[in-house]
Amino acid sequence: MARGGFREGAGRKKEYNEPVKKILLGLPESVLKQLDSFASAKNLSRPKAVAILVEQAMAQNGQLAV
Repeated sequence: MARGGFREGAGRKKEYNEPVKKILLGLPESVLKQLDSFASAKNLSRPKAVAILVEQAMAQNGQLAV
């Protein structure tokens, strides 16, 4: 009996249609709690919540305020 190999529909579905770069991100605990609250309220993963918040910030005026 053959085992392993690719099966159609198997595995985790891709969340993005482009390559994903892994990063390590340090945040103050208070900011992390806010991020988790946002993600939970929108039923998102942390990385997806970060991506959405960055997109929203960029959409406001085309650049991030620092």
